[in-house]
Amino acid sequence: MKIKNIIKGIALVSLTIAATGCEKNFLDINQNPNTPTTTTPELVLPAALANTGSNVNNSLNVLGNLLTGNWGQSPDFLFYQPQETYQLTPNTYDAVWTSLYAGGLNDYKYVEQQATASGKKNALAIAKIMQAYNFQLLVDTWGDVPFTDALKGTTVVAPKFDKAEDVYDGILTLINDGIANINVTATGDNPSAASDIVFGSGSITGSPATPMGKWLRFANTLKLRVLLRQSLIPSRAAKVTAGFATLAGQTFLGAGENAGVNPGYLNQAGKFNPLYGQIGFSVTGAETSNYQATRANKYAVDFLIAAADPRIGLIYRPAVAPIPATQTYTGVYPGTTATPTSKKDNYSAVGAGVLPSSASNGFAKPAYLLTASEGYFLQAEAILKGYLPGGATAAQAAYQAGIDESFKLLGSTAAAANAYYTASTSPLVNWTLATTAGRQFEAIITQKWIANNGFNGNEAWAEYRRTGFPTNIPVGLNNVSGGKLPLRLPYPQNELASNGGNVPVINIFNNKIFWEK
Repeated sequence: MKIKNIIKGIALVSLTIAATGCEKNFLDINQNPNTPTTTTPELVLPAALANTGSNVNNSLNVLGNLLTGNWGQSPDFLFYQPQETYQLTPNTYDAVWTSLYAGGLNDYKYVEQQATASGKKNALAIAKIMQAYNFQLLVDTWGDVPFTDALKGTTVVAPKFDKAEDVYDGILTLINDGIANINVTATGDNPSAASDIVFGSGSITGSPATPMGKWLRFANTLKLRVLLRQSLIPSRAAKVTAGFATLAGQTFLGAGENAGVNPGYLNQAGKFNPLYGQIGFSVTGAETSNYQATRANKYAVDFLIAAADPRIGLIYRPAVAPIPATQTYTGVYPGTTATPTSKKDNYSAVGAGVLPSSASNGFAKPAYLLTASEGYFLQAEAILKGYLPGGATAAQAAYQAGIDESFKLLGSTAAAANAYYTASTSPLVNWTLATTAGRQFEAIITQKWIANNGFNGNEAWAEYRRTGFPTNIPVGLNNVSGGKLPLRLPYPQNELASNGGNVPVINIFNNKIFWEK
């Protein structure tokens, strides 16, 4: 579809780029959460969806990949100093917080209100589900956040911060409300393909489900993520069990169902896929400085090589001048500094499976919210722990389907995936060699980490903080933490300036979010 048809009549207002380097979101229509623009739900919904996709695909994706051993800064660049030295300040991700509330949640709330007034239940359902998605991003990144007082315009200008676990309860209520409003058989009630830029635009291929059928599967899969995220906390056991009871007999995102935002990304400045626009190539296909600065991390490269994982050539590109010369794929240790023989060409760049070139239309890829691979790994964990039925055989099948979908999303095949996990001698690859439930759980999370490499670094960071897997993720050199990885981000400067009396005082290295291990 053409961008101009989607945004016809919308005033284009770009978000200010913060130190994180957020790409401008060309569908944004609001900046101030207290002064929403008067428009229609059909125009606001794609702007909100594009906003969420941009934050997940760009800023939070880059952050998570840097913190979980997937990416590192080339030693001859100074692009990721806050992330690699952990000198994260209230300004570092201020724009992301503002964007998630103002350009995302505020717009979803507007869609909810207008859809309720007009009786458009499916638009209402999408708005509820995506509010849940955005609030989980906020909690998993910052902890306690405004929830009950949020999105009330000038009625509440200094919202209180709700406890993270209480927000999680509210997230589940939003998902349940969204699901309750879905009408999979409706036609006229459905948002148009130009408005629903996740499923109505054909972002999922190979599925016979209607767009709202896909939203239902997405909502169920998101609920899986929310429930499992808190499942290791004893005090949450009853809520988790009750939540899973509502998923009995439900279906989830299946093979080929990679939920991604795509308003019709173009090979034009400011209209690229968000990750491509941030660390990819120019309109002419030339490497940007951000692309050159973003290199493979030694931890992930060495892990993939040791596991004889054929995805390495899709997740990373061969180094131009690797050191040592015999190692085609070479990663940098985070936080290293340049030496006369240590430059960008000595290390692998982000691979074509994650970041295709301009010639391969990398600028047009969807900004993924939740992949089929992640969905299968979520199911595998839920089955393994007895939350979903099926037993060991079903858990293994879901686990292997997760690997299959990872290979496919990168541009490989399920057959190649099958050869990989059946021939491997590693219990973190071959399920039959993981002979205990603990080892199987580690395999699930480790393979999810690989599958999220480049696609959803924020989820990889969250799962590492929840489980401790994969083990021994490196701490960057020259860090200010005394050898600790960050547990969360500091609260943003705008919130401290406008609502400082309500902002919790936290230490990002010591104060855990309630679900963290």
